[in-house]
Amino acid sequence: MAVIGMIHKYGAAIKNHHLPFAIAPTGASAVLLFAVPSSPLAQPRNVILGHVIAAQMGVFMYKAFENVETSLEWLPGALAVGLAIFFMGLTNCYHPPAGATAYLSGYFSADVKRVGWWFPLFPVLSVVLIMVGVAMIVNNICRVYPVYWFTTVHFKDNRPETQVEKEVEREKGKDIEEGGDDNDDGESSTDDSNGNGSRGSGTSSCSVDIQDEVNSIAGNETEAQLAWMQARIHELEHELNSLRAKHAEHALKHSKTYQPGML
Repeated sequence: MAVIGMIHKYGAAIKNHHLPFAIAPTGASAVLLFAVPSSPLAQPRNVILGHVIAAQMGVFMYKAFENVETSLEWLPGALAVGLAIFFMGLTNCYHPPAGATAYLSGYFSADVKRVGWWFPLFPVLSVVLIMVGVAMIVNNICRVYPVYWFTTVHFKDNRPETQVEKEVEREKGKDIEEGGDDNDDGESSTDDSNGNGSRGSGTSSCSVDIQDEVNSIAGNETEAQLAWMQARIHELEHELNSLRAKHAEHALKHSKTYQPGML
């Protein structure tokens, strides 16, 4: 800002021809350039194109309403800001201080009256180029600037995901996981073959196995055979409990995943 002020004060051509040079919106740009130089809004492409596009929209609206009655003096500035936002969005070069450039240049300012269609190039482009150059020198003393010259990713792609988008992504991930779970359940005990889940099929199959083991050993009453039978029964009961726990976990997962109205 000091460099711009010195040029405005001591520049011979500017003084002789009474040309504008220092514009107020550059003060807001200086905050971004020197306070948060890593922000996407402070990168050279956004600063330069943002101000130039905004100034062009402001001059356009000024010329469009130049011969309109004074009761509509409030309108060109507002329309200039709207158009500036629209075109900054199309070119992906958002720079908030540029909104002030559009408003001032469209609001019948004296600077625009003196310079006319050259206003986007002088003083706007000249001033922002000086500011970006000084920012590159000062910021690179202890930081890195610019982070990039051209915006490689649209801002809308960097937005935080909405809750619905997060839920959709979570659903997709769970569908993939449950597909694998269903295959595992099918291989172990065909959990959902009859709509009763693994509890019905797992319980019935394990109960039949236990009963068969007991019947096969009932005729032999030796202690070794009884001990083996008891160990086998405990083993099958453990398998049954494992299947029940797996079914409960699987049922809980499905109840959380497919709640009506979640999406």
